[in-house]
Amino acid sequence: MSAEHAAFMPNVPMLLDRADVLTDPAFPVARDLAQLEAMVRRELDLVRYPIKAWVLPKIAPDGTRALDAVIVGGGQSGLATAFGLKRERVDHILVLDENPAGQEGPWGTYGRMRTLRSEKFVGGMDLGIPSLSIRAWFEAQYGFKAWEAMSKLPKQLWHRYLAWYRAVLDLPVRNEARLTGFRPDANGLIALEVATPGGMQTLWCRKLIFATGIEGNGTRNLLPFIAALPRTLWAHSHDMVDFAALRGKRVGVLGGAASAFDNAASAAEAGAAEVHLFHRRLSLNPANPVAWGQFNGFLAHFADLPIAQRWRFTNHFHAFKPAPPSETYARVINLPNLTRHAGVSWTGASAQGETAVIEATDGLHRFDFVIMGTGYILDVTLREEMRPHADIIALWRDVYTPPPGEENQNLARAPYLGTHFEFQERQPGTAPWLNSVFNFSRGAQLSMGTMAIGLSGIKFGVPRLVHGVCRQLFVEDADLYQDGMKIWQSSDAVTEE
Repeated sequence: MSAEHAAFMPNVPMLLDRADVLTDPAFPVARDLAQLEAMVRRELDLVRYPIKAWVLPKIAPDGTRALDAVIVGGGQSGLATAFGLKRERVDHILVLDENPAGQEGPWGTYGRMRTLRSEKFVGGMDLGIPSLSIRAWFEAQYGFKAWEAMSKLPKQLWHRYLAWYRAVLDLPVRNEARLTGFRPDANGLIALEVATPGGMQTLWCRKLIFATGIEGNGTRNLLPFIAALPRTLWAHSHDMVDFAALRGKRVGVLGGAASAFDNAASAAEAGAAEVHLFHRRLSLNPANPVAWGQFNGFLAHFADLPIAQRWRFTNHFHAFKPAPPSETYARVINLPNLTRHAGVSWTGASAQGETAVIEATDGLHRFDFVIMGTGYILDVTLREEMRPHADIIALWRDVYTPPPGEENQNLARAPYLGTHFEFQERQPGTAPWLNSVFNFSRGAQLSMGTMAIGLSGIKFGVPRLVHGVCRQLFVEDADLYQDGMKIWQSSDAVTEE
């Protein structure tokens, strides 16, 4: 293997080209958020060309102007997408999130890690505006030295940064609004059924974008024999868990990935008398293929690979099953009230009063509460809003048959997307409106790589997604724009020199 190839092997450090100005503490930075926000406004003004509003209005059946785009999901991906559209002067947009304000995404709810898993310098939310970067936001409050001393960003700070990002950009987010269904409208629009605290509401839009994260194209993976227990005895790692209520209790956690380890540590740190963490793998692989893929070529251009190569890459990623990050592993093994059961599976369960009796391959265990860190199922038929369209959405199994030995039923259920994250018809010509629905969620990984499933991909994914939305908005109305140009040419706006 050449030195150049070895540089892209996991866990091999690579040198970063850093100009002296980036590490000089005398380099001018905002000294507080007020100064930083002024810098944001200034930088946005500097790069705002062209400034002309250009998307032609469409009238909805209720007489209002239809939204140019609706984004479902107000987490980091949804916010970045909204900003990306606004920068391209697609202004008549709305972000819907089913959660109360402050509970969008994982950071204030089910994300129980202490820090982001990404390195602190991983960015992308800024979309090239320096003052919008996480580093600028952090240094404005805590200074350059604090940034240099920090390894990874605490999740609470990332949560605060997202709230600031939403506010400083004045992004149009409607909380406690859950999309329950969507359908094509006779006027060429998409009708959305939205559940709100005030009742059901119908909205109309031209483009619909799903930015619904890890659960967006499926649901939580629940063991049937655990889900059959009384609901007071169990939770999935994605659920809200009252860890304070577990103080003095016996807690069982199942799973070998980072979320299971985080939940086990959270229960132990909250004062549970005993926490037992079970995972089927006897040993955990410290290498992580996601860390290997942190370079521009892979992040930006995975979606440009031939279909067979995308399948092989993703199939290998899924088969790799890395261990939790080293800091997460260390957090678990250093807790005296936490015991790991490596190479052990759960095979059954029953309830005895207020106790869950777990049948495991190493015997019976009794717990006051159990948590399943068992991941997610990728299956659009399990989504309420997508189920009516499941028969017309193209999946990978409809377009690609892997060679013997490379089969993967979970991947085969993934939606097969176009080059800008748009859904594809299973039978060409039967549902052309589906091309106006975009999937910037976890289920896009097989088609698009990591552009939609983590912070490292946002820098590359959002511009590609936004380009696709804008392209459609213009091309669909090209005749109208041409008519407008003819009218302009014949008006007083054009005079001979």
